[in-house]
Amino acid sequence: MKVLFAIIPAVAHLHPIVPLAWALQSAGHQVRVASHPGITDAITSCGLTAVPVGPEVDLASSVRAAADNAALERITEALALEPADANLRTALRYYMLAPFANYYEPPTPSGGRPMVDALTDFTRSWRPDLVLWDPLFFPAPVAARACGAAHARLLWGLDHFGWARQRFTERLNLPGSSPHEDLMAELMRPTLERFGQEFSEELVVGQWTVDPTAQRIRLPVDVRHVPVRWVPYNGAAAVPDWLRRAPERPRVCLTLGVSGRRFFADDPVPVAELLKATGDLDIELIATLDRTQLPDGSWIPGNVRVVDYVPLNQLLPTCSAVVHHGGANTFAAAVQARVPQLMIPKEGGDYLDHARYAAELGAGICVPRDGRLTVDGLVDALMRLVREPAFRGGADALHADVAQAPTPDQVVPVLAKLTEEHRSRS
Repeated sequence: MKVLFAIIPAVAHLHPIVPLAWALQSAGHQVRVASHPGITDAITSCGLTAVPVGPEVDLASSVRAAADNAALERITEALALEPADANLRTALRYYMLAPFANYYEPPTPSGGRPMVDALTDFTRSWRPDLVLWDPLFFPAPVAARACGAAHARLLWGLDHFGWARQRFTERLNLPGSSPHEDLMAELMRPTLERFGQEFSEELVVGQWTVDPTAQRIRLPVDVRHVPVRWVPYNGAAAVPDWLRRAPERPRVCLTLGVSGRRFFADDPVPVAELLKATGDLDIELIATLDRTQLPDGSWIPGNVRVVDYVPLNQLLPTCSAVVHHGGANTFAAAVQARVPQLMIPKEGGDYLDHARYAAELGAGICVPRDGRLTVDGLVDALMRLVREPAFRGGADALHADVAQAPTPDQVVPVLAKLTEEHRSRS
């Protein structure tokens, strides 16, 4: 069968699809990956065929623009979140809903959003059997329906959007609730009318959902789940000479994620101070930082090696601990390598959920980004991970918990069967 992956143009959203895309290719299926042109080289470097469609897009700018979007504010307020859910509100309002507005509201003077039309043109010409789409890439289900393809969301983390959609529709049915209309459907309606389509739930949550989230932390969303094990992909590179030698003392990795470099560089983690403080520790610190994450003039102790990039699947198996921001792919790589984790979770998304999950199983320590975030506190937590064997046992337990899900190659026959059930060719 022909399978089209459709993603937003972010490496953090590309890497999670790679193992499943490879599994499909290895099983003899044709695979393409569609996205905005800016990520084309990154797609092909993963050994996948890229389909650049639509215009270039600045994701960081679109998130900032969403701050003034009245429709998104009305949708968010309708969810009636508790004041204690500030992290969830940020995730929904600025990360989950911002792309929705970017693709569906308002229309351009020419009558539509360029990406919706460009992606639909491609699906009508290539005619995929299955479209697996990033849960933030909302043109994909419209394009899939236009060519009669089956389609499903492929999650890269917790299903916050699915949860928000479910809560929104539940509250629409409550007596006296506000708003009274389906604001999400209304945002999509002009586009759907141009393509002769009617709104249905599958246009926002897919016909089913391929979910790499561990059962323990999966959100209660009433959709058909196809579980798949998260096999981390971290890119390809030659193994450097220094990494071929066994470390002489405990090795620790410090990484703040690739998405933070490109989109959200204003990270409050005191990197320079942390590097300086490690100079007195009996560890070897490998800091995967670039110039946007390391302040000019920072002092680098002799036991610290700063590298712009090294694949985590090469580095982490040699480490006694990893310090990171809680991003899904970094978290998955640490789980795969069975490495204790010190997480300083970013606001929004599922960073905090990953940190709590690891801490719950004794595989790590979560340090919130608030008044408790101090260099001394980070150093104390780090040395606990290095010195206390119980954290290594917790990392083994976390790995076993995640490994209960089927591997990507085991999921391929399931996807083929569901595609036959849902595909509709005219």
